[in-house]
Amino acid sequence: MPIVWLCSLSVDRYAALGREVDAPRPACPLCGGPTQRWSGYRRHVRDEVDRLIWIPRVRCTACGVTRALVPSFVLPGRWDAVAHIGQAVELAGQGLGHRPIAIALGRPETTVRGWLRRSRSVATTLTTTLLARAVALGWSGFELPVAPLPRLVAAVHALAGRWPGDRSADPWSIACLVTGGRLLATNTGAPLERTTRSGAMAGPSRSEVSHDP
Repeated sequence: MPIVWLCSLSVDRYAALGREVDAPRPACPLCGGPTQRWSGYRRHVRDEVDRLIWIPRVRCTACGVTRALVPSFVLPGRWDAVAHIGQAVELAGQGLGHRPIAIALGRPETTVRGWLRRSRSVATTLTTTLLARAVALGWSGFELPVAPLPRLVAAVHALAGRWPGDRSADPWSIACLVTGGRLLATNTGAPLERTTRSGAMAGPSRSEVSHDP
């Protein structure tokens, strides 16, 4: 169960830092205890190019549970950067099919088709979650598209428009944070994980290594 944290670094900058990346050290989302650094692992992330990045871990000094600290520009179990996946969803919301989107993004058709199928299957749940957080932050514009994908895209941008602090963060990274990395997760039945004391979100994944082609 990784912890997603809002990372303002570009993928290039994050990758260049290697093990020196300054990740937060949040309280344990399970028991609230303090954590300490606990090694880490490398994983792929792909936007314009494919890179290996360092994912640090923390260990709770109270209950002993270890957690991976996943920057918000990646999704647990997905190879591509969340902004690229979000771009595909936005293009689909404008009416494009998976083939022209795959060409535009330089991704395999099967990969893009999988993103869009999963996005459509969870769109209503994600939209509800994102709009609830946006309303809690003061958003009140309720004129939204009716179709699921355009409505999801509108919810992502509504939340980003009300997000406190650094407004330069990518809207889809904020959505990744708020949903605990579950934008394209397989299991959508569990409730949203609570926010840790650091503001990072814990969310489940089937694998710490991305599986997209």
